[in-house]
Amino acid sequence: MTPPGSAAPIKDSSPDQQEDASMPQIDDHTTAFSHVPQHGFSLFLAKRSKTIHFVRHAEGKHNAANQAAGDDSPVTFSTAGSWDYIDAKLTERGIQQCLTLRSTVLHDVKPQLVVVSPFTRTLQTAHIMFGGGSGVPFLVHDLARERSGKYTCDKRRTREDIVREFEPVFSYTTDSIDFDGFSFPGEQGTVWTDEREPAEVVTARGIAFMQWLASRTETDIAVVTHSSWLKLLFRAFGEHIAHSDQAKLHNAELRSVCLALHRGFYPEGTWVDDEFVPQDHSFRRGRWAPSHENIAHLHGVLSGVKKHTLKDQASMPI
Repeated sequence: MTPPGSAAPIKDSSPDQQEDASMPQIDDHTTAFSHVPQHGFSLFLAKRSKTIHFVRHAEGKHNAANQAAGDDSPVTFSTAGSWDYIDAKLTERGIQQCLTLRSTVLHDVKPQLVVVSPFTRTLQTAHIMFGGGSGVPFLVHDLARERSGKYTCDKRRTREDIVREFEPVFSYTTDSIDFDGFSFPGEQGTVWTDEREPAEVVTARGIAFMQWLASRTETDIAVVTHSSWLKLLFRAFGEHIAHSDQAKLHNAELRSVCLALHRGFYPEGTWVDDEFVPQDHSFRRGRWAPSHENIAHLHGVLSGVKKHTLKDQASMPI
């Protein structure tokens, strides 16, 4: 079977042509720097590549309870006492896991940005591993949150409670954290039901998050998130990769990947004169930070708005 994006092998009786026929041919409509499964490797321009360091949070109190019970019953909503694990914090063992990873594996990892799921255990993990006045900014993003529903540990506290607890903690260590680059669906964090969030919804959310990462200016980014979210994201891309690469991440485990952009990427937004204004506030920093000259436009004085379709945006160079 001819792999997607490849033309059928050339049939010829000459030795040279027979040798060529053993390799997949790339047709005129395929990006030259791309992935051809039969080759066993991929080529992408370095300027279109980013290194993403995925970190699963360290051991939380819910993890310890489940391990002791041998199943997930302690945090299942119908179990007595399960509501004690809402937005579970790290255990002492989890804190030590963070310190160990920081002093060993993370010694040579120097991200330009740390993106964090808006849960207590991920915020704690990110701060212990990467904080301490290193100068790297932290940004909380809702797309990286854990799969919701059924398990009480995956129901977060209100945004107000989270900001009240963690803003002074990050400030004390002179670390910058952006709580405004994302939005909760509701102040009470109501993205939680008795039923588990559908896998396809979580996968779509993960892909949207990767598209957001693709549009960032940073080339080295750490993402502190959760096991189910990571498992479903990797499964969407890992059908033909090594089994060890598909394996579930353990608590406080780091797995670095290369994010390669097939083309320039723009988020949804509009053009104000010659300045692109992303629709989502989390994009409005770095490359798309508003200039002083156009601040007034962002306050509603929008004149000469030039709109582009998504197709036009997708074709623009990065």
